[in-house]
Amino acid sequence: MMSDGPSRLLPEHIQESLGFDVPKQEKASMICLFNFEASNIAADTVSSYVFSHSEAQVHTIVDRVVPAWVNESSDVVIMSYSGNSPEIESVYNTASMRGARIHCITSGGKLAELCSGKGHLMLIPKGLNNFEATGYEMGVLVNLYDAMGIEGIKDAMKAAIPGITKYRDEVWGSKKAWRLSLQITDRIPVIYCVGELRAVHKRWKMLINQVLGKLAFSGELPEFDHNEIVSWTEDRNNREFIVLMFRINTDSELLNLIQNTVTELLPEYRLNIKVIDLEGGLMERAIKGIILADAVVDCMKGGE
Repeated sequence: MMSDGPSRLLPEHIQESLGFDVPKQEKASMICLFNFEASNIAADTVSSYVFSHSEAQVHTIVDRVVPAWVNESSDVVIMSYSGNSPEIESVYNTASMRGARIHCITSGGKLAELCSGKGHLMLIPKGLNNFEATGYEMGVLVNLYDAMGIEGIKDAMKAAIPGITKYRDEVWGSKKAWRLSLQITDRIPVIYCVGELRAVHKRWKMLINQVLGKLAFSGELPEFDHNEIVSWTEDRNNREFIVLMFRINTDSELLNLIQNTVTELLPEYRLNIKVIDLEGGLMERAIKGIILADAVVDCMKGGE
């Protein structure tokens, strides 16, 4: 029977999947990455590196609509752990009709059937749930991007593994994770972070919604600064919520200023806010935020 919760083995799954062989591909310049179910956690984590370090364009899409620009010079990656998302066949058939190079990351299902006929199929282990599969999806996607000529991405992930493993060992079952779980138990969590940590706020929200069956909301800076800060400071219902603010040191002085201003302003209104600093390289700090979500939700499930 498959577990319905997160896995402690995320670093080990990444390490293992980095050893999966992906043959060299044609050099990519336009990549359309379709990601379904919880696969967008891996998609956003890995693709954030490409956005910052490569001239290749990557568009991450959670939809059945294939952009009009997709053609024979495009690479289409379809990632779904189960391989049975209802959108898959439509996306695959359209991309195939357009002559795109198709790459499929899955454990089986309809996607494996389609891609085994025409496309580059990369299988990851069966028997996991969507959250447990994240590490394997990250590693295989890194290997694929590396095979497509995106330089440095595999080395960056390998460099992150010692840091994320150490962090996992420090937070899993720790007082920090237990305290955070108690802080959010009787409140509605709202998770905020900058765009490059998009996978972090998605992971927290998904786990709280789907595993715990609790409401949770999320958003990104700087849009939060424009659209929501007034309601946090004026709405009398704000005490029912707790803000989890993930903060990093970015390359943008303006964005750093916005992060620091928000984290200093909200406590002045006696709001429930917890600021969590993440350190390390781009992929390392995103994965740390994901690991912390897994550790806290494990505590809330009773450490099963």
